[in-house]
Amino acid sequence: MVETRDAAESRREFFRLAAGAAAVAAGAALLDAGTGGRAEAGLPAGAIPAGSDEVLRMTVDLRRALEKKPAERRWGMVIDTRRCIGCSACTVACVAENNLPVGVKYRTVPEVEDGTYPNVSRIFMPTNCAQCENPPCVPAANKVIPGSMKGRVDGIVEIDYRKMKGKAVFAAATKACPYSALSLDEGKAHTAGTPALQPYENRAAVEYGKAWSRKETAGAVRKCHFCAQRLDAGMLPACVTTCTGVAMHFGDLSDPRSLVAELAATGMARRLEPARGTNPRIWYLDDFPEDAGTHPGVKTRKVVSCGSCHEFDEKK
Repeated sequence: MVETRDAAESRREFFRLAAGAAAVAAGAALLDAGTGGRAEAGLPAGAIPAGSDEVLRMTVDLRRALEKKPAERRWGMVIDTRRCIGCSACTVACVAENNLPVGVKYRTVPEVEDGTYPNVSRIFMPTNCAQCENPPCVPAANKVIPGSMKGRVDGIVEIDYRKMKGKAVFAAATKACPYSALSLDEGKAHTAGTPALQPYENRAAVEYGKAWSRKETAGAVRKCHFCAQRLDAGMLPACVTTCTGVAMHFGDLSDPRSLVAELAATGMARRLEPARGTNPRIWYLDDFPEDAGTHPGVKTRKVVSCGSCHEFDEKK
């Protein structure tokens, strides 16, 4: 019997939908296994097979972390510069997720020059607030305006937009921050000067567990907060899920089973500005095994885009 074209198309569509449903079911089984059930997945509670999709594994790690008390979590990030292609998709995703106005960026992707002549290379290095364990910006800001910043129990450094406003507190916190992580929201709009200011310009920003009106955020100092609103909803930060090369890794550093804890514990993981004692919760991975563990101090990399320098920790 000769199959008609319509019948063949219908059959292919059926198999396509069936394959898609099977993939969704497999992903759901792994997620359920990561949060404590699904014996049919063949996995113990909290487990996920080695070599599985990293974003899926990080989602499982995140949901496991959310079962703990906030004080028992230690959010952190590991960025693999070997995978970053400098597309800045993470920057765009961050702007969209947090409805950022003109002049405000929570993360950038500078081009970094590494090494000394003749062994010189360049890499892209995504950069955002490091959520330091000893954040120098907090006392500096609070000295100018008391209560403007604080460290949360889960490690995120929080800003109170109602208080942390103006150039004076911005200057003080920026001077103290080694990572150029802060932006001043000058109240500008993307559609200013056009026939009409678009409604999205005045949308509330949901950050730090609260909806902030545009009036509250205008004039305030702002920065990355690991997309805290997404974490509360069981979702990874926008930059992590958008990264085309899966260079961004996020999770609970206090959980040795998490992917981010495994990566941070490798001999290749480094942190910025170790001599300052800020203990940032962001690690960087690169391709320089000759440097790992061979020097007691640091190495220096020139950030080509702004001409400043950062030091890298050779050890965790």
